[in-house]
Amino acid sequence: MRSSVSRHDSTAEVLQFLRAARSEYRTERRKSAVFVAYLLVLFGGVWGVPALLAVARLGQSSRLDRSEPLLQALPLWLPAVLALASLLVVRSAVWRGPVVADSATVSWLLPQPIARGPLLLPRLASSATVSALLGMASGGVLGFLIGNVSGAAWLSVTAAGVWAGLGTALVGTGLSVLIVRHEVRWERQQRRIFQAGWCGVALLGLLSVIALTRGLPTWAGTTVLWLLPWGWAAQPLTAAALGTAPGWPLAMLMWACGIVVPALLAVRAVPDIPAEALRLRATVADRMGASLFSLDLRRARSAMRVRQRRGARPASWVRPPNLPWLVLPWRDALCLVREPGRLGWGCVWSALSIAALAFASARTGTTATLSSIAAVWFLYLAAAQFVEPARLESDDMRRSTLLPYRAGTLALWHAVVPGLLLAGATGLGIAVCVVGGWWTPALAAVPAAVPASVGAALVGAYRGPVPFHLLVGTETAMGNTAPIQTAVWYLRGLLALMALTAPVVVAAAADGSCGPRGAAWLLLAGVAGLLWARRTARRLNA
Repeated sequence: MRSSVSRHDSTAEVLQFLRAARSEYRTERRKSAVFVAYLLVLFGGVWGVPALLAVARLGQSSRLDRSEPLLQALPLWLPAVLALASLLVVRSAVWRGPVVADSATVSWLLPQPIARGPLLLPRLASSATVSALLGMASGGVLGFLIGNVSGAAWLSVTAAGVWAGLGTALVGTGLSVLIVRHEVRWERQQRRIFQAGWCGVALLGLLSVIALTRGLPTWAGTTVLWLLPWGWAAQPLTAAALGTAPGWPLAMLMWACGIVVPALLAVRAVPDIPAEALRLRATVADRMGASLFSLDLRRARSAMRVRQRRGARPASWVRPPNLPWLVLPWRDALCLVREPGRLGWGCVWSALSIAALAFASARTGTTATLSSIAAVWFLYLAAAQFVEPARLESDDMRRSTLLPYRAGTLALWHAVVPGLLLAGATGLGIAVCVVGGWWTPALAAVPAAVPASVGAALVGAYRGPVPFHLLVGTETAMGNTAPIQTAVWYLRGLLALMALTAPVVVAAAADGSCGPRGAAWLLLAGVAGLLWARRTARRLNA
């Protein structure tokens, strides 16, 4: 009893000292928070409100002929959106978490014999407040748009959207605390838990797509609204927009209980968060802050993934090759096998590229042009997923120190596996189009543009940090050129790919055939892109 009393007394004294020592620091943080809020209100009023009004007018003009399937599928796709938002919030706890202490607190205060609750609970409250405000804003915007499309009273629909967004943010924050608290115990089951969550969201998304395209019975939406907690959150919004949720007050009460329970568990779990978890997240937060301050987005992304790589295990079934020249492709393939999500997304983007070009071949005018440009962009996104090994190597040059290749040659070797994967994915997509009766000779432009897409993605992988002279910029009558220069520097691979290949792909979609000249031009652009990637890698290594 005496030790607990003394510990309480020491905690009170430490907190009193911290309030006095950090008063100026807290004042500066309040000023920064007020300034950020002012900027958000300013940009929201200048850009957000006119955009919302324009979308509202567009929704009212197309309310009668286009919105009926979307509204009928509302009981399915709205819970899917809310579940996806909660899953993304919980997923962020793997690298950040809702309780982030600064390095001084982690290094000096937490090892002392003081209570952790008074130190960590204010940080949880701050994080929950920010998440709640973002959730309310997002939910209110979603409710406002749904209200304009459905013709319901905008105030009630917006309020229901605010309620759904608030609950989704708070539930995600509470579950994030539990993930951080028990990450040592759940480290082996963590991947399975998230895979189950992604599969559930994907199933809801598939049901929503089926409901939008072919329709589903009414009982399917009713089952989702009552079976899942996010269905309880969606019922007030569904009732306000459609008037087809008669039991929404009960669902609202159940959702309120679903918000309170994770919040109480999170408050109880915060003092027991391991010091190692807090120390790791403090380090990641410092690295990420420094990376964002210097506009080094690659380093920020690497800092986010520090925690995720700790639990990675090698794929033992991928055997090393016997031939020395296959070592680098084997290592790239092994890197992608250890991250199956990138393989999946690469295949998805390549399939969307084929689908966009097939759609463009059946259309004319602006729709065909935009779909053709989207096909090139999707192909670049697929290549960007497959060149992850080169991106990791450009972040850490020590990975290639023992390889008998120069930097430029190594970059070309890194194009082998992405090129084969992208060619195989696009070939499979073309085969599906042939079997399904959607084949058109214009689809040959996609595999012909594979080398150019891989070269552009490699240029982005080897870009390195932003040069200082681009961050400084030049003062002109229209303002400083630093933002434009930085954006162009980051997107130079994609912009060059669009400039060289998009006109050919658009012409192929319009003519219905790629032709030998178009294919030759795309292949020539691929050679130029690979040579550019080789030169970029050499400059980065130098």
